Amino acid sequence: MVEENHALFLLNTIHQAMVVDDLDFSIEHARLKEFAIKQADICKVVELNSAITLFEKYQLGKLAYTELETKNRLQDAKFWLRRIRRKTASLISQVERALGYVSKRRAVYCGDVSLNRHRQNQLLSQQYMQNTYLQNDEGFSIPLSEIAEHNISNPVIRRNELMVRIRGFEEVAQYCGHAAVFATLTTPSRMHATNATGIPNQTYDGSSINDAQDYLNHVWQLCRAKFDREEIKPYGFRVVEPHHDGTPHWHLLLFMPLEQIKHFKEVLTHYGLQDSPDEKGARQYRVKFIDIDPSKGSAAGYIAKYISKNIDGFAVGNDTSGQPSNLVAARINAWSKSANIRQFQQIGGPSVTVWRELRKLSSADEDVELNDAYSAADSSSWAAFCIAMNAIDTPRKEHAISPFYETKTAEHIDYQTGEITANYIFPNRYNEPRKPTIAGLKTEKTIVKTRTTKWHLLPQPPSRDIPRRPLGRLGVSSEGVSLDLCK
Repeated sequence: MVEENHALFLLNTIHQAMVVDDLDFSIEHARLKEFAIKQADICKVVELNSAITLFEKYQLGKLAYTELETKNRLQDAKFWLRRIRRKTASLISQVERALGYVSKRRAVYCGDVSLNRHRQNQLLSQQYMQNTYLQNDEGFSIPLSEIAEHNISNPVIRRNELMVRIRGFEEVAQYCGHAAVFATLTTPSRMHATNATGIPNQTYDGSSINDAQDYLNHVWQLCRAKFDREEIKPYGFRVVEPHHDGTPHWHLLLFMPLEQIKHFKEVLTHYGLQDSPDEKGARQYRVKFIDIDPSKGSAAGYIAKYISKNIDGFAVGNDTSGQPSNLVAARINAWSKSANIRQFQQIGGPSVTVWRELRKLSSADEDVELNDAYSAADSSSWAAFCIAMNAIDTPRKEHAISPFYETKTAEHIDYQTGEITANYIFPNRYNEPRKPTIAGLKTEKTIVKTRTTKWHLLPQPPSRDIPRRPLGRLGVSSEGVSLDLCK
Protein backbone atom coordinates (compact mmCIF):
# COMPACT_ATOMS: atom_id res chain seq x y z
CA MET A 1 0.00 0.00 0.00
CA VAL A 2 2.89 2.37 0.82
CA GLU A 3 4.54 1.64 -2.53
CA GLU A 4 1.24 2.18 -4.31
CA ASN A 5 0.71 5.54 -2.59
CA HIS A 6 4.28 6.57 -3.42
CA ALA A 7 3.73 5.67 -7.08
CA LEU A 8 0.54 7.75 -7.16
CA PHE A 9 2.37 10.64 -5.54
CA LEU A 10 5.10 10.50 -8.19
CA LEU A 11 2.55 10.36 -11.02
CA ASN A 12 0.67 13.33 -9.55
CA THR A 13 3.92 15.29 -9.13
CA ILE A 14 4.93 14.61 -12.74
CA HIS A 15 1.48 15.53 -14.02
CA GLN A 16 1.44 18.84 -12.12
CA ALA A 17 4.91 19.74 -13.38
CA MET A 18 4.13 18.93 -17.01
CA VAL A 19 0.83 20.81 -17.22
CA VAL A 20 0.55 24.58 -17.66
CA ASP A 21 -3.06 25.76 -17.77
CA ASP A 22 -4.72 23.62 -20.47
CA LEU A 23 -1.47 22.53 -22.13
CA ASP A 24 -0.11 19.11 -21.18
CA PHE A 25 3.50 18.99 -22.33
CA SER A 26 3.64 15.21 -21.85
CA ILE A 27 1.19 14.32 -24.65
CA GLU A 28 2.41 12.85 -27.93
CA HIS A 29 3.92 15.02 -30.66
CA ALA A 30 0.87 14.84 -32.96
CA ARG A 31 -1.39 16.35 -30.30
CA LEU A 32 1.16 19.04 -29.46
CA LYS A 33 1.22 19.91 -33.14
CA GLU A 34 -2.58 20.18 -33.17
CA PHE A 35 -2.40 22.46 -30.12
CA ALA A 36 0.17 24.68 -31.85
CA ILE A 37 -2.02 25.00 -34.94
CA LYS A 38 -5.02 25.91 -32.79
CA GLN A 39 -3.16 28.66 -30.91
CA ALA A 40 -1.74 30.12 -34.12
CA ASP A 41 -5.24 30.24 -35.62
CA ILE A 42 -6.53 32.05 -32.53
CA CYS A 43 -3.72 34.62 -32.83
CA LYS A 44 -4.81 35.35 -36.40
CA VAL A 45 -8.20 36.69 -35.28
CA VAL A 46 -7.39 38.47 -31.98
CA GLU A 47 -5.53 41.68 -31.22
CA LEU A 48 -1.77 41.55 -30.69
CA ASN A 49 -1.94 42.17 -26.93
CA SER A 50 -4.39 39.29 -26.55
CA ALA A 51 -2.12 37.04 -28.62
CA ILE A 52 0.88 37.94 -26.45
CA THR A 53 -1.14 37.24 -23.28
CA LEU A 54 -2.14 33.86 -24.70
CA PHE A 55 1.48 33.00 -25.47
CA GLU A 56 2.76 34.14 -22.08
CA LYS A 57 0.11 32.06 -20.32
CA TYR A 58 1.97 28.90 -21.31
CA GLN A 59 5.37 30.18 -20.13
CA LEU A 60 7.05 29.58 -23.48
CA GLY A 61 9.82 32.14 -23.11
CA LYS A 62 10.41 35.74 -24.11
CA LEU A 63 9.26 37.47 -27.27
CA ALA A 64 12.25 39.67 -28.11
CA TYR A 65 10.87 41.00 -31.39
CA THR A 66 9.25 44.11 -32.80
CA GLU A 67 5.46 44.29 -32.78
CA LEU A 68 5.18 43.18 -36.41
CA GLU A 69 7.71 40.35 -35.91
CA THR A 70 5.85 39.19 -32.80
CA LYS A 71 2.52 39.23 -34.62
CA ASN A 72 3.93 37.22 -37.54
CA ARG A 73 5.45 34.58 -35.28
CA LEU A 74 2.44 34.14 -33.03
CA GLN A 75 0.37 33.41 -36.12
CA ASP A 76 2.79 30.66 -37.17
CA ALA A 77 2.11 27.13 -35.85
CA LYS A 78 5.75 26.11 -36.40
CA PHE A 79 6.92 28.90 -34.09
CA TRP A 80 4.50 27.71 -31.38
CA LEU A 81 5.62 24.11 -31.83
CA ARG A 82 9.33 25.00 -31.58
CA ARG A 83 8.75 26.86 -28.31
CA ILE A 84 6.57 24.03 -26.97
CA ARG A 85 9.25 21.42 -27.77
CA ARG A 86 11.93 23.57 -26.09
CA LYS A 87 9.76 23.96 -23.00
CA THR A 88 9.00 20.22 -22.98
CA ALA A 89 12.70 19.35 -22.88
CA SER A 90 13.26 21.81 -20.04
CA LEU A 91 10.30 20.49 -18.01
CA ILE A 92 11.37 16.86 -18.43
CA SER A 93 14.87 17.61 -17.16
CA GLN A 94 13.44 19.57 -14.25
CA VAL A 95 11.07 16.72 -13.26
CA GLU A 96 13.92 14.20 -13.41
CA ARG A 97 16.04 16.37 -11.11
CA ALA A 98 13.21 17.12 -8.68
CA LEU A 99 12.37 13.43 -8.29
CA GLY A 100 16.00 12.49 -7.64
CA TYR A 101 16.49 10.64 -10.92
CA VAL A 102 19.59 12.72 -11.72
CA SER A 103 22.44 11.98 -9.33
CA LYS A 104 25.51 9.83 -8.90
CA ARG A 105 23.20 7.16 -7.49
CA ARG A 106 20.81 7.06 -10.45
CA ALA A 107 21.73 8.78 -13.71
CA VAL A 108 24.59 11.24 -13.63
CA TYR A 109 24.28 14.75 -15.20
CA CYS A 110 20.93 14.17 -16.91
CA GLY A 111 18.04 11.74 -16.68
CA ASP A 112 17.61 8.77 -18.98
CA VAL A 113 14.51 10.27 -20.59
CA SER A 114 16.42 13.44 -21.54
CA LEU A 115 19.31 11.33 -22.85
CA ASN A 116 17.03 9.18 -25.01
CA ARG A 117 15.24 12.27 -26.39
CA HIS A 118 18.62 13.80 -27.26
CA ARG A 119 19.73 10.65 -29.07
CA GLN A 120 16.48 10.51 -31.00
CA ASN A 121 16.85 14.14 -32.03
CA GLN A 122 20.43 13.48 -33.15
CA LEU A 123 19.25 10.55 -35.26
CA LEU A 124 16.51 12.62 -36.89
CA SER A 125 18.94 15.48 -37.56
CA GLN A 126 21.46 13.11 -39.12
CA GLN A 127 18.80 11.58 -41.37
CA TYR A 128 17.67 15.05 -42.43
CA MET A 129 21.21 16.17 -43.26
CA GLN A 130 21.95 13.00 -45.23
CA ASN A 131 18.84 13.51 -47.35
CA THR A 132 19.15 17.29 -47.79
CA TYR A 133 21.40 18.69 -50.51
CA LEU A 134 22.72 22.11 -51.42
CA GLN A 135 23.47 23.05 -55.02
CA ASN A 136 25.37 26.06 -56.35
CA ASP A 137 24.98 28.03 -59.57
CA GLU A 138 27.55 25.81 -61.30
CA GLY A 139 25.48 22.70 -60.67
CA PHE A 140 27.69 21.18 -57.98
CA SER A 141 25.80 19.55 -55.10
CA ILE A 142 26.68 18.33 -51.64
CA PRO A 143 24.71 16.86 -48.71
CA LEU A 144 24.47 18.84 -45.48
CA SER A 145 25.93 15.86 -43.61
CA GLU A 146 29.20 16.21 -45.54
CA ILE A 147 29.38 19.92 -44.76
CA ALA A 148 28.83 19.17 -41.07
CA GLU A 149 31.79 16.80 -41.13
CA HIS A 150 34.08 19.66 -42.14
CA ASN A 151 33.04 22.40 -39.73
CA ILE A 152 32.65 22.80 -35.97
CA SER A 153 29.59 20.56 -35.98
CA ASN A 154 32.18 17.79 -36.01
CA PRO A 155 33.19 17.24 -32.34
CA VAL A 156 36.84 16.57 -33.25
CA ILE A 157 37.14 19.85 -35.17
CA ARG A 158 35.30 21.71 -32.43
CA ARG A 159 37.61 20.35 -29.73
CA ASN A 160 40.75 21.01 -31.75
CA GLU A 161 39.74 24.58 -32.52
CA LEU A 162 39.01 25.31 -28.86
CA MET A 163 42.37 23.90 -27.81
CA VAL A 164 44.15 25.97 -30.49
CA ARG A 165 42.51 29.12 -29.17
CA ILE A 166 43.19 28.31 -25.51
CA ARG A 167 46.83 27.52 -26.18
CA GLY A 168 47.06 30.72 -28.23
CA PHE A 169 45.81 32.78 -25.30
CA GLU A 170 48.46 31.16 -23.11
CA GLU A 171 51.15 32.11 -25.63
CA VAL A 172 49.80 35.67 -25.69
CA ALA A 173 50.02 35.77 -21.88
CA GLN A 174 53.64 34.59 -22.03
CA TYR A 175 54.41 37.25 -24.65
CA CYS A 176 52.81 39.98 -22.51
CA GLY A 177 54.12 38.72 -19.17
CA HIS A 178 50.61 38.01 -17.87
CA ALA A 179 49.61 35.41 -15.28
CA ALA A 180 46.89 32.73 -15.38
CA VAL A 181 44.25 31.80 -12.84
CA PHE A 182 41.77 28.93 -12.93
CA ALA A 183 38.49 29.75 -11.16
CA THR A 184 35.47 27.61 -10.34
CA LEU A 185 32.13 29.30 -9.62
CA THR A 186 29.08 27.40 -8.41
CA THR A 187 25.61 28.03 -7.01
CA PRO A 188 24.17 28.13 -3.47
CA SER A 189 23.04 24.86 -1.91
CA ARG A 190 19.36 25.72 -2.41
CA MET A 191 19.75 25.21 -6.18
CA HIS A 192 21.05 21.63 -5.89
CA ALA A 193 18.41 18.88 -6.10
CA THR A 194 20.63 16.29 -4.40
CA ASN A 195 23.68 16.56 -2.20
CA ALA A 196 27.15 15.18 -2.79
CA THR A 197 26.16 11.68 -1.66
CA GLY A 198 23.29 11.51 -4.13
CA ILE A 199 20.43 11.73 -1.61
CA PRO A 200 17.76 14.49 -1.84
CA ASN A 201 18.85 17.92 -0.63
CA GLN A 202 16.48 19.16 2.09
CA THR A 203 17.22 22.81 1.29
CA TYR A 204 16.44 22.47 -2.44
CA ASP A 205 14.02 25.22 -3.48
CA GLY A 206 12.98 23.77 -6.85
CA SER A 207 15.33 25.91 -8.95
CA SER A 208 15.62 24.70 -12.51
CA ILE A 209 18.85 24.29 -14.47
CA ASN A 210 18.15 27.60 -16.20
CA ASP A 211 17.48 29.32 -12.87
CA ALA A 212 20.92 28.24 -11.69
CA GLN A 213 22.55 29.31 -14.98
CA ASP A 214 20.80 32.69 -14.77
CA TYR A 215 22.21 33.09 -11.25
CA LEU A 216 25.76 32.40 -12.45
CA ASN A 217 25.31 34.75 -15.40
CA HIS A 218 24.12 37.49 -13.03
CA VAL A 219 27.14 37.03 -10.77
CA TRP A 220 29.46 37.29 -13.77
CA GLN A 221 27.65 40.40 -15.07
CA LEU A 222 28.23 42.11 -11.73
CA CYS A 223 31.88 41.08 -11.78
CA ARG A 224 32.36 42.18 -15.38
CA ALA A 225 30.85 45.61 -14.66
CA LYS A 226 33.25 45.98 -11.73
CA PHE A 227 36.20 44.92 -13.90
CA ASP A 228 35.24 47.47 -16.57
CA ARG A 229 35.10 50.25 -14.00
CA GLU A 230 38.56 49.34 -12.72
CA GLU A 231 40.04 48.57 -16.18
CA ILE A 232 40.67 44.91 -15.50
CA LYS A 233 40.46 43.08 -18.84
CA PRO A 234 40.80 39.32 -18.34
CA TYR A 235 40.86 37.11 -21.41
CA GLY A 236 40.44 33.37 -21.77
CA PHE A 237 37.59 30.88 -21.70
CA ARG A 238 34.56 29.83 -19.70
CA VAL A 239 33.30 26.25 -19.60
CA VAL A 240 29.87 25.39 -18.20
CA GLU A 241 29.31 21.84 -17.01
CA PRO A 242 26.84 20.09 -14.72
CA HIS A 243 27.32 18.73 -11.22
CA HIS A 244 26.23 15.13 -10.85
CA ASP A 245 22.63 16.30 -10.24
CA GLY A 246 22.51 18.56 -13.30
CA THR A 247 23.10 21.87 -11.49
CA PRO A 248 25.52 23.96 -13.60
CA HIS A 249 28.81 25.37 -12.46
CA TRP A 250 31.49 27.36 -14.27
CA HIS A 251 35.20 26.86 -14.87
CA LEU A 252 37.11 29.97 -15.94
CA LEU A 253 40.66 29.97 -17.29
CA LEU A 254 41.64 33.63 -17.46
CA PHE A 255 44.82 35.59 -18.13
CA MET A 256 45.67 39.10 -16.91
CA PRO A 257 48.59 41.12 -15.47
CA LEU A 258 49.93 39.51 -12.29
CA GLU A 259 49.20 42.61 -10.19
CA GLN A 260 45.47 42.31 -11.03
CA ILE A 261 45.04 38.68 -9.94
CA LYS A 262 44.49 39.45 -6.25
CA HIS A 263 41.77 42.02 -6.89
CA PHE A 264 40.16 39.77 -9.52
CA LYS A 265 39.79 37.06 -6.86
CA GLU A 266 38.36 39.51 -4.35
CA VAL A 267 35.71 40.72 -6.80
CA LEU A 268 34.66 37.22 -7.90
CA THR A 269 34.52 36.04 -4.29
CA HIS A 270 32.52 39.07 -3.19
CA TYR A 271 29.78 38.66 -5.77
CA GLY A 272 29.91 34.87 -5.71
CA LEU A 273 29.08 34.87 -1.99
CA GLN A 274 26.37 37.53 -1.88
CA ASP A 275 23.68 34.83 -1.86
CA SER A 276 23.66 32.67 1.31
CA PRO A 277 27.24 33.51 2.32
CA ASP A 278 27.00 31.84 5.74
CA GLU A 279 25.68 28.44 4.70
CA LYS A 280 27.87 25.46 5.42
CA GLY A 281 30.73 25.08 2.96
CA ALA A 282 29.98 28.33 1.09
CA ARG A 283 33.39 29.92 1.56
CA GLN A 284 35.15 26.62 0.96
CA TYR A 285 33.39 25.46 -2.21
CA ARG A 286 31.35 28.29 -3.79
CA VAL A 287 34.31 30.15 -5.33
CA LYS A 288 37.66 28.40 -5.74
CA PHE A 289 40.92 29.43 -7.39
CA ILE A 290 44.07 27.73 -8.65
CA ASP A 291 47.06 29.91 -9.42
CA ILE A 292 48.76 28.34 -12.40
CA ASP A 293 52.52 27.94 -12.11
CA PRO A 294 54.03 27.64 -15.64
CA SER A 295 56.95 25.67 -14.23
CA LYS A 296 54.55 22.92 -13.11
CA GLY A 297 52.41 22.64 -16.21
CA SER A 298 50.58 24.30 -19.05
CA ALA A 299 47.63 26.57 -18.30
CA ALA A 300 45.79 24.97 -21.23
CA GLY A 301 46.31 21.62 -19.53
CA TYR A 302 44.10 22.71 -16.62
CA ILE A 303 41.09 23.20 -18.83
CA ALA A 304 41.79 20.60 -21.54
CA LYS A 305 40.01 17.78 -19.72
CA TYR A 306 36.92 19.96 -19.23
CA ILE A 307 36.86 20.82 -22.94
CA SER A 308 37.17 17.19 -23.95
CA LYS A 309 34.76 15.91 -21.31
CA ASN A 310 32.07 18.31 -22.50
CA ILE A 311 32.45 17.49 -26.22
CA ASP A 312 33.36 13.87 -26.95
CA GLY A 313 35.34 12.56 -23.97
CA PHE A 314 38.58 12.18 -25.95
CA ALA A 315 41.52 10.94 -23.84
CA VAL A 316 39.70 11.54 -20.54
CA GLY A 317 39.18 7.93 -19.47
CA ASN A 318 36.54 7.17 -16.87
CA ASP A 319 34.71 10.08 -15.29
CA THR A 320 34.67 10.69 -11.53
CA SER A 321 31.29 8.94 -11.62
CA GLY A 322 33.06 5.81 -12.87
CA GLN A 323 31.40 5.91 -16.30
CA PRO A 324 33.27 5.89 -19.64
CA SER A 325 34.06 9.36 -20.96
CA ASN A 326 32.14 8.93 -24.23
CA LEU A 327 28.92 8.11 -22.34
CA VAL A 328 29.54 11.00 -19.95
CA ALA A 329 30.00 13.36 -22.92
CA ALA A 330 26.69 12.17 -24.41
CA ARG A 331 24.92 12.87 -21.12
CA ILE A 332 26.48 16.32 -20.79
CA ASN A 333 25.53 17.22 -24.36
CA ALA A 334 21.96 16.04 -23.71
CA TRP A 335 21.94 18.16 -20.55
CA SER A 336 23.13 21.32 -22.37
CA LYS A 337 20.65 20.85 -25.23
CA SER A 338 17.66 20.31 -22.95
CA ALA A 339 18.50 23.48 -21.00
CA ASN A 340 19.71 25.43 -24.06
CA ILE A 341 23.00 26.25 -22.32
CA ARG A 342 26.07 27.50 -24.18
CA GLN A 343 28.89 25.28 -22.92
CA PHE A 344 31.92 27.27 -24.10
CA GLN A 345 32.41 31.01 -24.31
CA GLN A 346 35.46 33.05 -25.14
CA ILE A 347 36.15 36.02 -22.87
CA GLY A 348 38.05 38.88 -24.47
CA GLY A 349 40.33 38.50 -27.47
CA PRO A 350 39.59 38.72 -31.20
CA SER A 351 36.54 37.60 -33.16
CA VAL A 352 36.47 33.88 -33.90
CA THR A 353 34.19 34.70 -36.85
CA VAL A 354 37.05 36.64 -38.46
CA TRP A 355 39.39 33.70 -37.76
CA ARG A 356 37.05 31.23 -39.45
CA GLU A 357 36.38 33.47 -42.45
CA LEU A 358 40.12 34.00 -42.99
CA ARG A 359 40.61 30.24 -43.02
CA LYS A 360 38.19 30.02 -45.96
CA LEU A 361 40.53 32.09 -48.13
CA SER A 362 43.16 30.47 -50.32
CA SER A 363 45.31 33.59 -50.12
CA ALA A 364 45.24 37.21 -48.92
CA ASP A 365 45.58 40.44 -50.86
CA GLU A 366 48.12 43.22 -50.45
CA ASP A 367 46.41 44.72 -47.38
CA VAL A 368 49.06 44.24 -44.67
CA GLU A 369 46.54 43.99 -41.83
CA LEU A 370 44.56 41.32 -43.65
CA ASN A 371 47.67 39.48 -44.81
CA ASP A 372 49.20 39.23 -41.32
CA ALA A 373 45.96 37.98 -39.80
CA TYR A 374 45.45 35.57 -42.71
CA SER A 375 48.94 34.11 -42.28
CA ALA A 376 48.28 33.60 -38.55
CA ALA A 377 44.89 31.96 -39.12
CA ASP A 378 46.19 29.84 -41.99
CA SER A 379 48.97 28.47 -39.77
CA SER A 380 46.58 27.88 -36.82
CA SER A 381 48.42 30.37 -34.61
CA TRP A 382 45.81 32.04 -32.40
CA ALA A 383 48.53 33.99 -30.57
CA ALA A 384 49.85 35.55 -33.78
CA PHE A 385 46.24 36.19 -34.82
CA CYS A 386 45.57 38.11 -31.57
CA ILE A 387 48.60 40.30 -32.21
CA ALA A 388 47.77 40.88 -35.89
CA MET A 389 44.23 41.83 -34.91
CA ASN A 390 45.44 44.32 -32.26
CA ALA A 391 43.17 42.37 -29.92
CA ILE A 392 45.16 42.38 -26.68
CA ASP A 393 43.50 44.59 -24.04
CA THR A 394 41.60 46.57 -26.69
CA PRO A 395 37.86 46.93 -27.43
CA ARG A 396 36.40 45.24 -30.53
CA LYS A 397 36.03 48.54 -32.38
CA GLU A 398 39.84 48.91 -32.38
CA HIS A 399 40.54 45.48 -33.85
CA ALA A 400 42.17 45.45 -37.28
CA ILE A 401 39.51 43.32 -39.02
CA SER A 402 35.79 42.92 -38.44
CA PRO A 403 33.14 40.70 -40.05
CA PHE A 404 31.40 42.19 -43.07
CA TYR A 405 27.65 41.63 -43.34
CA GLU A 406 25.37 42.27 -46.27
CA THR A 407 21.84 41.52 -47.34
CA LYS A 408 21.73 39.00 -50.17
CA THR A 409 19.86 40.19 -53.23
CA ALA A 410 18.97 38.85 -56.67
CA GLU A 411 16.91 39.66 -59.73
CA HIS A 412 13.27 38.83 -59.22
CA ILE A 413 10.80 38.16 -62.03
CA ASP A 414 7.08 38.68 -61.51
CA TYR A 415 5.73 36.12 -63.97
CA GLN A 416 2.26 37.70 -63.97
CA THR A 417 3.37 41.20 -64.93
CA GLY A 418 6.75 40.41 -66.48
CA GLU A 419 8.39 43.01 -64.24
CA ILE A 420 12.03 42.38 -63.34
CA THR A 421 13.23 43.80 -59.99
CA ALA A 422 16.99 44.21 -59.59
CA ASN A 423 18.57 43.79 -56.15
CA TYR A 424 15.39 42.18 -54.85
CA ILE A 425 15.57 41.06 -51.21
CA PHE A 426 13.72 37.78 -50.81
CA PRO A 427 11.62 37.86 -47.61
CA ASN A 428 11.82 35.20 -44.91
CA ARG A 429 9.00 32.83 -44.02
CA TYR A 430 7.26 35.65 -42.12
CA ASN A 431 7.39 37.94 -45.19
CA GLU A 432 9.95 40.16 -43.45
CA PRO A 433 13.14 41.51 -45.06
CA ARG A 434 16.00 39.16 -44.37
CA LYS A 435 18.66 40.44 -42.02
CA PRO A 436 22.25 40.89 -43.24
CA THR A 437 24.39 37.77 -43.09
CA ILE A 438 28.14 37.25 -42.96
CA ALA A 439 29.65 37.80 -46.40
CA GLY A 440 33.31 38.57 -45.79
CA LEU A 441 35.79 40.70 -43.89
CA LYS A 442 36.37 44.44 -43.53
CA THR A 443 39.47 46.48 -42.72
CA GLU A 444 39.97 50.26 -42.80
CA LYS A 445 41.08 50.00 -46.43
CA THR A 446 39.14 47.20 -48.02
CA ILE A 447 36.34 44.64 -48.01
CA VAL A 448 37.12 41.06 -48.94
CA LYS A 449 34.29 38.68 -49.84
CA THR A 450 34.75 35.18 -48.44
CA ARG A 451 31.37 33.80 -49.49
CA THR A 452 31.03 34.36 -53.23
CA THR A 453 29.29 31.13 -54.22
CA LYS A 454 25.51 31.07 -53.98
CA TRP A 455 23.87 27.87 -52.76
CA HIS A 456 20.25 26.79 -52.61
CA LEU A 457 18.39 23.83 -51.17
CA LEU A 458 17.36 21.10 -53.58
CA PRO A 459 13.75 19.94 -53.27
CA GLN A 460 14.99 16.33 -53.53
CA PRO A 461 18.35 14.48 -53.60
CA PRO A 462 20.18 15.00 -56.90
CA SER A 463 20.53 12.31 -59.52
CA ARG A 464 23.86 10.52 -59.70
CA ASP A 465 24.98 12.27 -62.89
CA ILE A 466 25.01 15.71 -61.19
CA PRO A 467 28.65 16.60 -60.34
CA ARG A 468 29.68 16.60 -56.70
CA ARG A 469 32.02 19.29 -55.43
CA PRO A 470 34.96 18.31 -53.19
CA LEU A 471 35.10 20.35 -50.02
CA GLY A 472 37.88 22.75 -49.29
CA ARG A 473 39.12 23.38 -45.80
CA LEU A 474 36.11 24.54 -43.78
CA GLY A 475 37.28 23.78 -40.29
CA VAL A 476 40.40 23.37 -38.16
CA SER A 477 42.56 20.34 -38.62
CA SER A 478 44.31 18.65 -35.73
CA GLU A 479 47.65 19.60 -37.27
CA GLY A 480 49.73 21.56 -34.81
CA VAL A 481 47.54 20.67 -31.81
CA SER A 482 49.20 18.81 -28.96
CA LEU A 483 46.66 16.18 -27.99
CA ASP A 484 48.68 15.16 -24.94
CA LEU A 485 47.11 18.16 -23.19
CA CYS A 486 43.94 16.10 -22.92
CA LYS A 487 45.56 13.17 -21.15
